[in-house]
Order: sequence, then C-alpha cells, then structure tokens
Amino acid sequence: MNKKPLILMISLLLSSLLVSAASYTEPDLKALLLSNNLKLKQAISEQDLSTLEVKDAKAGYGPTVDLEVSGTYLANPMDTLSFELPFPLGSSTPVTIDTGLTNTLYNFSLTLTQPLWTWGKLKNGVAMTEKLVQIRQAQRFALQKSLLSELSSRLYAHHYLLAMEGLFDEEQKLAQTLVTLAEEGVSNGMLLKEEALSAKVSLRQIALAKTQVANQRQQQRRAIANLCNITIDEDDELVGELDQEQLRSLLSYDLKTLQALATAKSQEQVRIANLMTDLAALASSVAEGSLYWKPDMAMQVSLGYGGSKFLFVERDDYTFNVSVGMKSTIYDGGKKFHEVSRKAIKEEQSYFDKDQMVQALLTQVEEAYLALHLADESLAYLSLKREAALSEGEQKRLLFVSGYGYEADLVKAELARVAIECEMEQQWLAYTGAFATITYLCGLENRLL
Repeated sequence: MNKKPLILMISLLLSSLLVSAASYTEPDLKALLLSNNLKLKQAISEQDLSTLEVKDAKAGYGPTVDLEVSGTYLANPMDTLSFELPFPLGSSTPVTIDTGLTNTLYNFSLTLTQPLWTWGKLKNGVAMTEKLVQIRQAQRFALQKSLLSELSSRLYAHHYLLAMEGLFDEEQKLAQTLVTLAEEGVSNGMLLKEEALSAKVSLRQIALAKTQVANQRQQQRRAIANLCNITIDEDDELVGELDQEQLRSLLSYDLKTLQALATAKSQEQVRIANLMTDLAALASSVAEGSLYWKPDMAMQVSLGYGGSKFLFVERDDYTFNVSVGMKSTIYDGGKKFHEVSRKAIKEEQSYFDKDQMVQALLTQVEEAYLALHLADESLAYLSLKREAALSEGEQKRLLFVSGYGYEADLVKAELARVAIECEMEQQWLAYTGAFATITYLCGLENRLL
C-alpha cells in the first residue's frame, strides 16, 4: 500500500486546521477584554499602589526605629595627656591622664521614636489613603464598565455595517444591470448618452459608498482587537445576532426614570464624585491640624555606645535616654493659614465638579434618549416606505413579465427598495449607539448579541 497519498492528505488536513478562521462571540470578547485590556491592567496596578499607600500611612501609628553604626581608625591617637599644675602641690611632677584612646573608635546609636499626639493628622492621613483606595477601585470598575459598553457598541456597529455591505453588493449588481440596459438603449438610439452616463455615475457612487462602509467596518474590527489586545484577521468571524425585542425594551422608560438611574448614588461616576468630596474634606482637616500652636508630641528612647572597644566589651560607655518632646510652628508668614484656605477652596471646588458631572450625565442621557426615539420613529417611517417600495417593485415585475413594462423600470424599483433598506440599517446603527449609551450610563443590563 502506498502511504504517500495518505501522509499528504493528513498534512493538508492539519494545515487547514491550523489556518482555519477563528470565530468570536460577545461573551468570548468580553472575557478577553477583562483579562487582556491594557488600560484595565493599568487601573488594577494603580489600585494596588494605593493599597500600599494605606499600609504606609498606618505604619505612622507605630514607632520608628533608627540604627546608626560608625567605626573610625585613628592613625595617631592621643593616648595620654600630660601637664603641670599652675600651683604645684608639694611636687612639680607633671600630671598625666590616660585618655583611653586607641587606634579604633566605635559609635553605636539605636533610637525609637513613637508619636503620641498629632491633632488627628495621622488618623486623617490614613483615612485619606483609604478613600484613595476606594476611588481607585471605583475608577477601575467605571473603566471596566465603559470598556465593556464600548465593546458592545462596536460589535453592534460591525453587525449593521456588515449588513450594509451586503446590501451595497446587491445594489451594485442592480446598478450594473441598469448601466448595461442604458448602454443598449444608447446603441439602439432609444436613450440619450447622458442617461447612460448618469447610470454609470450612480454605479460609481454606490461603489464609493460600499468602500466607505467597508473601511468603517475595518475600523470597528481594529478597535475591537485593540480593546481585547488580540489580533483579529479578516477571515475571523464576529458571531452574533441582535435581539431587536430587547433592543426596543428601552422605549418603555421615560426620560426622568433614566436620568434618576444615571445619577443614583450606586453609579460609579456619582460614587467617585462623592468620594472625591470626602477626600477634599479630609485634606482640609489635615491642614487645620497643622495650624500654629498645635504641637505634635512624641516620645524618643535612645540607646548609645561610644568607645575604643567594640560593642559589649566595655560597660562604662553606654547611654540610655528617654525623652518626650513637642514641636509646633509658631509663625511662618501665614503659610499655614493659606494652606487651610487653599484646602477649603479645593473642597468647595470638589462639590462644583460633582454638580457639573451630574449635569453632564443628565445631558448625555437626554441626548441618547432623544436619539433613540428619533431612530425609532425613522425606522417606523422607513418600514412603511419599504413596504410601499416592495409593492411598487412587485407591480413593476408583473408588468415586465406580462410584457407591458420595461426591465429598466423594474431595476430602478429594486434599487429604490435596496436604498431604503440601507437607510434602515443606518438608523438601526444610530439606535444601537443610543441604546449602548443609555445602558452604560444607567447601569442597565446590556446583552443583545
């Protein structure tokens, strides 16, 4: 038995499996985004860094221990001191004092400093870092929610742009048929040359529109790949069908309800704004605790040694001290007053920022709400228009089949119908964009594909 054909078939099968196109569903892409997105990874790193700052702040409650060690070599130590007394006492023999110095000199110092009272600066400092952790966590969740919403919105756009490409293919074939009929009419003397030229211009216009839509679809694919930090080839498929029933579910909400949902305290953007105002208030408290005549108190315990012998050899050169002290700024040109005023202004600004953010949310929800209902009205209008175009196209077809109509009229009717369907896809694209915006801002479940 010849094994070469079998080996060749197996090789071809394996190669086809290796180069087969991948398919991605919306849950697949969301899982890839949550695990691979670079902005999300950076937000997680920022949150981890803020957690370390909390640990640093809490460490201020405990003591600080410092150790200093030094060793000196003396090339010519003064081991004795000799001098004569100005008033000799029975003898003029010089007095000699042994300094105890040798060629080596060691110094050791161990100091423990424990804060006792700081006017709430330590407590408020810890609270500020804890607020910062909450802010970083809320910002991470807000970013995650925003990225998932962007992914869904781009998937919807890709879906409708792909449908529009198919319609443009159909429209292009019909326009080519119309060009052929027009050229035949010109050659037969039944049509003017300008009519054939107009048909060619329409064909080129359709080709241009198709290219623009294809470029937009490629941009959506590229953006989706960047969001998930993966490579999506042209042959890879983005799988999913839109649930139009759920898509229309937002029409049952009134504007006031949606705005109330968007500005609820549980929403990430509102929660971040509230945390920022709390952080500014704590910063003001820290500044007030540093005002004049508000001393910080601390206890310091020190153990030292200095001598020519190494540690633990001599016993007479040790020192042990316990001290309690305080430190306060009395005057610095008014800088501390200025700092308190600066923090108070920033606290007030945080409330302004919060109010502006709420106003922006209300505006965005209203704009998306109006766009949603406008697209819905446009779709209702275009649906009737398409029904009329279908009826007209059927009439033209019957006339053409019976021999009483022209093929060109039938093709024009079909072109009108396809143009209406393309416009409907554009309106669905606008509808899904507004839908994604509202579900993101209001925290509603977004699951269409």
